[in-house]
Amino acid sequence: MREDVSNNPGRHSRYETKWYHRQPSFWFRKDRPRPEGHRLAPEVVRFDAEPGVTPSEKPPVRIFLGTEPLQARAERIFLWSVKQHRDPARVYEIYLMKDLKGYDRHGWKTGFTNFRYAIPGLAGNHGRAIYNDVDQIYLADPAEMFDMDMKGAGALAINPGEDSVMLIDCDVMAKHWPIAEVGLPGMKKKRFRNAATELKLWGELPGVWNARDDEFNAAQSKCFHFTTLQTQPWRPFPDQIRYSDHPDGEVWFALERSADRARFTGFTREKPSPSFAAALARLGNGSPAATDAAADAAEIAKLASATGAKTVLDYSAPAPGGAARAWSGLAVTARDVSKPPFAEPVAGSFDGVVAIDSLSGVPEEDVAWALDELFAAAGRFVYVSVVSDASRMMEGAAPLPAEWWKMQLELAANRTPGRRWKLLVAGESASGDEKAHAFGGGAEQARAA
Repeated sequence: MREDVSNNPGRHSRYETKWYHRQPSFWFRKDRPRPEGHRLAPEVVRFDAEPGVTPSEKPPVRIFLGTEPLQARAERIFLWSVKQHRDPARVYEIYLMKDLKGYDRHGWKTGFTNFRYAIPGLAGNHGRAIYNDVDQIYLADPAEMFDMDMKGAGALAINPGEDSVMLIDCDVMAKHWPIAEVGLPGMKKKRFRNAATELKLWGELPGVWNARDDEFNAAQSKCFHFTTLQTQPWRPFPDQIRYSDHPDGEVWFALERSADRARFTGFTREKPSPSFAAALARLGNGSPAATDAAADAAEIAKLASATGAKTVLDYSAPAPGGAARAWSGLAVTARDVSKPPFAEPVAGSFDGVVAIDSLSGVPEEDVAWALDELFAAAGRFVYVSVVSDASRMMEGAAPLPAEWWKMQLELAANRTPGRRWKLLVAGESASGDEKAHAFGGGAEQARAA
């Protein structure tokens, strides 16, 4: 039995990341201000009552998740953990607090640090809400926590200095954590923590709901928190952190493998993000491909030669001048360019699928399921070429880094194994010049351990 230290704030320092855990590049980036957020509200993943089950009359379980783009891998497995342990009769709503507009994030440890104190306002200043960091997974039904007797407290946490998991009474905390103050420049976490402490609004959350690293007990823990950055199994920031294996990382990897087998994504074609309809309207206007045609052709030829491919679906944005693309030795079937990309399911079966610029304008939340359709249509290889610069983004959106696109291809390859893939990301460098990043591999590339 491991020592229970969940209620001892003085032991929190053992989870900290020291200077020697950092990559050299971190020290050149650590004071760089985060870009302005572009989302007016969190996107919501909703799990309705399962078919054939009498719906519960209890209120939806509302979970607000602090996350950011390069945590997409952890975000997906958090969602899957909720789905695996939920009450099938009840509704669960997971609000993705990511890149929200109107918050000065300079000095935040993560891209979502202070979002947790905006939850009462984001929740309409009423009802209950759970807060979770993205580096956690549920091992029990979060409804058990959601329905807990709060005994008059405004917020429950394992201790006032560890609010990475909270159960919040939004009616009580709205006036003490006013949403208008959360995004102010220089606003520190201690302002919000101290407001609850001074008014004695903190209540104690059992440690099983925030089992941090070596506090994890397979027989008892209900929420496993991989809080130590340098041992997080999915290794989200390899350019910043020197990672080592987590002693219980297999718990997370096993959950990811089950999500892969189920081909799970948070949003789907049947239930896309709320932004998808607007994206289709914009994509329907069409725009010439802005990628390097010669580089695309060279990479496609390499993939076809390596895999023996003969037939290809060209699922790309229109070529400049509207001319059909052709690649030597390949029988090419072009998608119907009269319709926006992904307006209808990708149909057919081909040796290879080529997607040049057709994913550039798809909302971040919908890229995963769109890639799944491309991988499903490809028997041997997938080639994706995208543009990642502000001039090509949807109105109100932000460019996604090359590392994010690479991660999405790796995860898609895990969900639909057996395909080779290549990714070319064109964007602007810091000097304003065109800069391209190339990545390739297969399903094995996605495992971080």
